[in-house]
Amino acid sequence: MTTPRPSTSLSARAGLLLARFDGSVMRVEPSRPIAERAGARHALAPATWAALQAWCFTGERFAVATLQGPPAGRVGLVEAFSRQLDGSDQLAAAGGALAGLLLRLRVKGQDAMWWRKRQPSDPWDAGYLIGEPQALRAFRPRRATLMVAEEEGLDEAALREAVQSLATNSGAFHHSVRLLVMGRSIDARAWSNTPSSSVAITEIVWPSEAGSAASASTASASR
Repeated sequence: MTTPRPSTSLSARAGLLLARFDGSVMRVEPSRPIAERAGARHALAPATWAALQAWCFTGERFAVATLQGPPAGRVGLVEAFSRQLDGSDQLAAAGGALAGLLLRLRVKGQDAMWWRKRQPSDPWDAGYLIGEPQALRAFRPRRATLMVAEEEGLDEAALREAVQSLATNSGAFHHSVRLLVMGRSIDARAWSNTPSSSVAITEIVWPSEAGSAASASTASASR
């Protein structure tokens, strides 16, 4: 079910033209260098890639997923997936500085078209979650956003606080936000008495753990 968008004031619409990537909430680069950044990385785990795409384009305003699997494989895949999602691949294929500038201007113009239905090919914001509480409480996405919580990043208490904050404020979001938790599981029952209790947690499985293919299953934290 698609969540209706909140109403947008004229000043907010004008602000979309000036909005920038929120570096107080996310970093563009992971905390550790990634050896492999091949754009065709999804060929090694096509079912996992497809599960990530399906999860990103569900209708919820805010959703959480976990991804297990071998660290090198999942980290490389998620980085490649993020760079495709945020338009980096489009920018690299644009063919020169002028073409890249025109692409950026077109994307910026589309951000300001509040009446326009977003397309699957429209660039997202994608980055690695910092978890600063005040910044998260103030966060409002300028476009659809993927946040990646690294395995060695936030502890459980900070991660829970991040989920609570994003879930509580998601009613004011004009775009979808996805939080992908790397390398650990989330016990939905342990979070059942928190404001995040209505958030469905999707478990995206790496092929080696699922047998022959990756899959996605959903557990509701309200259970």
